[in-house]
Amino acid sequence: MAENFGYISVQPDWTIDAKNALGGVEGTHKFWVSAYRQGSESIHDDVVATGTTSADGSKLISLDTSDSSNISAEYVGSRQLRLSSRTLGIPPSLYTTASRTVTCSQIARGTGVRCFDVSRYGGLLVACGDDGAMDVYDTGSGVHRVQLNGHFGDVTCCQFFPSGQVILSGATDMRLKIWSASDGTNPVTLIGHRAAITDVAIVGVGKNVLSAAKDGTVRLWHCGSASVVHTFDISKHPINKIDLVVRSCHDGNNVDTTQQLHDTEFETDGKVLAVACEDGRALLFDLLSKEKIAEFGSLGGLPVRAVAYDAVNEILFTGISDGTISVWSLAEPVAPMYSFRRNQSAISAVHLVRTSTGDTLLCAGTEDGQLFIVSLNVAAGGKVASAEVVEDLIAFDVDPVSQVRVTPSSRNGATRQSIWAAGQCSRVCEF
Repeated sequence: MAENFGYISVQPDWTIDAKNALGGVEGTHKFWVSAYRQGSESIHDDVVATGTTSADGSKLISLDTSDSSNISAEYVGSRQLRLSSRTLGIPPSLYTTASRTVTCSQIARGTGVRCFDVSRYGGLLVACGDDGAMDVYDTGSGVHRVQLNGHFGDVTCCQFFPSGQVILSGATDMRLKIWSASDGTNPVTLIGHRAAITDVAIVGVGKNVLSAAKDGTVRLWHCGSASVVHTFDISKHPINKIDLVVRSCHDGNNVDTTQQLHDTEFETDGKVLAVACEDGRALLFDLLSKEKIAEFGSLGGLPVRAVAYDAVNEILFTGISDGTISVWSLAEPVAPMYSFRRNQSAISAVHLVRTSTGDTLLCAGTEDGQLFIVSLNVAAGGKVASAEVVEDLIAFDVDPVSQVRVTPSSRNGATRQSIWAAGQCSRVCEF
């Protein structure tokens, strides 16, 4: 049984009213907030922002609602609020707006960003809409660098190689393409899937790559020869997402890792492939041996739309089409040890986020525009006993979150990795 969390939505451009109040602009400055919990009547209110000057001359701002027991608001800083609802039992949580926004000028506003990726340290962005072309932008200046044009169908997924100068893409034309991020050339095309590509991953430095597709397979490719090294034939239904993770240590589940690799296979040792299936299952594979490590869920269940594997704690996270996030232990894959959800909107993304102190958080995106970070409470024996939403990231109103990426943070004093996200608009936001 999934634990139901309440949540609060806030007007995405609330910072404008707060800034005007702080700057002494005449008039009433207010923005809307709404609180929800399944099984309870929702609450809607306005927050009035008022700016004042303290005795020492510093500028202050206060936030007031009509009834603070319904929704309480506190101004934390130029990009952050703290919201809670005593009435619906929603504890205080941070609500953060983007620290940087990159406008994808080549994407029509109506189509939105279908998929994107940022280079390892956030210098370059590649993004596409619904026209089959991808575009590379400088994230600092927003300048358009080059267009990547050559797929015969919509691009569904893209990823930078570790160098940050080469891009892998997959599309509904069943093809994978490798591109130069500097001049837009496409030296390699990988052909073999029998249905649309849904996700990709890059192995090590990129001599090998992985692709998932609606044909129910995941394929390991050798880029140099444009050939398939191995096909994981997993399901009769689509594979929705994959997550490639470096295993923290070798244990009894591993095969002998001293075995020789094929002459077209590189850096597969010590890596785990997590797979999310439309048929309701999630699976883990040892990428070197190609053997299944574990299977979670059962055939005929609700579609698994997103997956993330924590190799350090041997915990799998699955995002389900009914809005549930389930937490599974590798030691006991029969049933989830904990599940939670906010509402019934499908989970579109789950990603692990590392903090500056080495802790692990979970970032989740949904098809109704929610993007939030969860902290897990781990009991004795490594069992996850509960979870707590510690931060909501505000940008997309009710537009679906189409993609989430996590990169090292370049901001001084950052307490966690940077989170990038896109929705049905022409913007990609960094938090």
